[in-house]
Amino acid sequence: MKSPVKGIVFDLDGTLVHSAIDFRKMKPRMIEYLASKGADKEQLSPRDLNVTIISKGEKMLREKGIPEEEIKRILEHVEEIMNETEMEGVAETKPIQGAQEALKKIKEQGYKTAILTRGHHKYAVEALRITGLLDYFDLVIGREETPKPKPHGEALEHAAKLLQLNLNELIFVGDHPIDSTCAENAKVRFIGVLTGAGKPETWQEAGCSEVIEGIWELPEYLKKGEK
Repeated sequence: MKSPVKGIVFDLDGTLVHSAIDFRKMKPRMIEYLASKGADKEQLSPRDLNVTIISKGEKMLREKGIPEEEIKRILEHVEEIMNETEMEGVAETKPIQGAQEALKKIKEQGYKTAILTRGHHKYAVEALRITGLLDYFDLVIGREETPKPKPHGEALEHAAKLLQLNLNELIFVGDHPIDSTCAENAKVRFIGVLTGAGKPETWQEAGCSEVIEGIWELPEYLKKGEK
């Protein structure tokens, strides 16, 4: 028997809000710092996702024989660079159209709600506060608060545990293939939106069968699924 959906986990940037984070500033900062500590700058591209830059950098530092404790300190400083850049742009965050109305309806429908983001906790809370969305969430989980961040399935497993729900009682909603991969890894139902990085062809290539235009469509979409 199919378990009823009791909780919805949302990505943040591109799904609920339009972010003003300057990644063109953040990524070169990360790369310059990693290169200063021994990583090969030529192998690190600002076109890569943050998670890829960090993973490549960590691998190169390890191959250079840098002690694990030093690598840990280096990666912590990379996190600080990301955190600082996120907070520099947070005041310009805007809600995606219809987000507040949709979340109000979703809470009225009785769902538990959580944010699961690759942004850090302080940024996520402030972005939600600025856009008037914070009160609609039972839980906000930043990248530093999970055993492993997205796209690892452990991120959603951690969210389920904190919400006191089973994975088959969750839906994950996001705008990026990193979100659908996370859902796939955790065996959680996924709904893609078109307000961020994910376009129709993106979701087609990712094998995502459930796609809506944006968050404003979600309450009715969920209602139809319950019938």
